[in-house]
Amino acid sequence: MKFTYSTATRTLTVFGAKMTHVFSNVGVGEIEELVTDAKFKEANWRSKDGNSYFVA
Repeated sequence: MKFTYSTATRTLTVFGAKMTHVFSNVGVGEIEELVTDAKFKEANWRSKDGNSYFVA
């Protein structure tokens, strides 16, 4: 995953394989935690057949 952070708008955008996560009003100290949160959401996203899968 890669991400961009705008200090002017305090917006963090995380680009994942399945979706793009946008977080607004983010402080610099919160970036690592929010990137981890986006990774967790990507890993737990439901597949097209409706079954969840998890990355161990």
